[in-house]
Amino acid sequence: MDKTFLSRIVTTTTVFPRRHPAEDAIDRIAAAGFDAIDMGLDYWDYGPDSPFLGDEYVGWASRLRERAEALGVPFTHSHAPGGADCGELIGRSLETAAALGAGYMVLHPVYHDEERRDIDDPELFIKLNAALVEPWLDKAEKLGVTILSENLQYGASADPRVVAELAAHVGSPRFGWCWDTGHAHCSGFAPEVLRECAAPPLSLHLHDNDASGDDHLIPGDGTIDWKAVISVLRETGYAGDCVLEAHSQCKKAPDDQRDAVLRRLCESGKKLRAAAAG
Repeated sequence: MDKTFLSRIVTTTTVFPRRHPAEDAIDRIAAAGFDAIDMGLDYWDYGPDSPFLGDEYVGWASRLRERAEALGVPFTHSHAPGGADCGELIGRSLETAAALGAGYMVLHPVYHDEERRDIDDPELFIKLNAALVEPWLDKAEKLGVTILSENLQYGASADPRVVAELAAHVGSPRFGWCWDTGHAHCSGFAPEVLRECAAPPLSLHLHDNDASGDDHLIPGDGTIDWKAVISVLRETGYAGDCVLEAHSQCKKAPDDQRDAVLRRLCESGKKLRAAAAG
């Protein structure tokens, strides 16, 4: 196995409920055996007491970085709140990602028009989202953060081929895309769709469901064909981490049972890595 392929097992901080102390989340993610962390900034998008929305957000992120790196679980990924139309919040998210040391930041594409109707036309979807993200690329370059769009479940955003084409259209080393396995499964796209994409994803959101809803389950608890996922990722040139966005079971568990669910989630990532090695 290429040493870079699924080498780090990563989980999002959204395995904990909103407002859960980030310091405790770091400690417990490290204890569960993960290699790195994805910061869900969308879970810090609330009122005036949010450390992410306050004046000292860069210092807050820097302190979290120190704690995480001291425990051997660096922040490698992050997820911005809102979508590509959320204005200055994008800049704050980029600065926070950089302070955390997270080289990737997922930013949802805009999938609806001003009247909240889904945009089904791929060309319009690509044109709109390219125009929204391009003004942020210089800042992303200066900060060393790569912005990633993501396949969702609405209109043209549901098709991974369209999101990959958006990345190819922008044509910047600071912009790419993230393949969300759960969203693709709900939208009827099998893993083999990656063969038709203009570029391989730079990151993943790995989680499971039974195709009836976006349940964010631990891989193996739904109906996704994980053997096919591993095969097509290798075939199409994915060279990144095993990023698990399977947060729902852990988040919903009583706190005294959460660590056991975290360990099971980590083991699911290790199984995927082992399957890739085999």
